[in-house]
Amino acid sequence: MVDEKKIKALREKAGLTGEELGFAVGISQSLVAHIERGFKQPNIEVLARIAEKFGVTVDELLKKQ
Repeated sequence: MVDEKKIKALREKAGLTGEELGFAVGISQSLVAHIERGFKQPNIEVLARIAEKFGVTVDELLKKQ
């Protein structure tokens, strides 16, 4: 499961809106919002693009169980 709080924190730290992040990784702003609220999980390709955008690994975006 994706750590939605981590994604939101990275986005805010970078000074990006949900719309800007969505554009950068090829998804809609509404999907960004759903991911950040924990309503939806991104597929592995989107997760990899988010990780690349923020210079982190996919593992860092996943919740520790």
